[in-house]
Amino acid sequence: MNDVRAQRNLAAEQICSVSVGDSNKDGFSVNRNDMLLKAALDQGIDYPHNCRVGVCGQCKTKLISGKVTPMVDLALSPLTNAEIESGYFLACQGKVRGNINIEIKLGQHHVVPEQQVAGRISLWKRLPGEVIELRIALETPFQYEAGQYGFLAESGSFVRRCFSFSDAPPAEAGVGATEVGFLIKRLPGGQFSEWLFKEDRTGLKMWLHGPYGVMGIDDADTSGICVAGGTGLAPVLSILEQRLSSSAHAKFVVIFGVKFANELFAMDKLAALQTRFPGRVRIIPIVSHEPENSTWQGARGLVTAPINEQLGVDFSSVAAFVCGGLPMVNAVEAKLIAMGMNPERIHADKFMPTG
Repeated sequence: MNDVRAQRNLAAEQICSVSVGDSNKDGFSVNRNDMLLKAALDQGIDYPHNCRVGVCGQCKTKLISGKVTPMVDLALSPLTNAEIESGYFLACQGKVRGNINIEIKLGQHHVVPEQQVAGRISLWKRLPGEVIELRIALETPFQYEAGQYGFLAESGSFVRRCFSFSDAPPAEAGVGATEVGFLIKRLPGGQFSEWLFKEDRTGLKMWLHGPYGVMGIDDADTSGICVAGGTGLAPVLSILEQRLSSSAHAKFVVIFGVKFANELFAMDKLAALQTRFPGRVRIIPIVSHEPENSTWQGARGLVTAPINEQLGVDFSSVAAFVCGGLPMVNAVEAKLIAMGMNPERIHADKFMPTG
């Protein structure tokens, strides 16, 4: 009897309570030594996050009381020294060591559960700028939300990489997609992308695991600015199509940046959205390294350049969806805030190359 009681007491000690602010309504429990973010998401809790690897900073959480052990080098953290000293940590890299009280704004959005499904490549197409348009026909319907991403791996390979979905998900709630699309940039030396680019991979079996990230959650009728650098266009296309379909009024400006004019890809997809939703999509392609003597007649400079008073947007009333490399996204966020945009209405996906 004593042994049973001891085992029960030990089990109870392994469960930690997580209280949020002064209210008990958002509280939940996790196992001791679990990562806070994963434990929350596994329970369907809408915890803010995106990258899940300690880079984007969207799961930034303030520890009011209790103990959490950070599992990432703080020198590489997106948190500032002042934030760290004030008790902030990253939930995706924080191991819960006991009962804790935290400060975080949880959402009320349904969390799509993780899934792993098999499929075969139905389209392998080279696009300008060393980009592959990849489509995968799935054996089992897969649920995801606009702006999310998933991990891809060739069947039998241990090499997997994450990529954003380029399609809007099915409009009907709870219905999964039977085919998904991606826009994948070749990264010199990248194990997955170099393999993908070597030859036509149509027909190969792939595994898809996900979805991950939180992007594009805002009022359906809110107009917005979408800023994409390179293959950051993939989640922008997904978000743009979903939001245009969900609203009869929202309008969008899309700023799409690459280095050279001959690297502009998937412009046909943007044009198709303009045709499908007339008068509601304005596209600004911009090139940063185009030679001065070229025939390019469009905008030049960084993607931050068109973000000014001449854009004709009321920055205080719109949302922004920013996708691309980390430095680019940080620069765009700073520019948008300087123009009067509410930081809470800036939704960002910060790409980090994996190796």
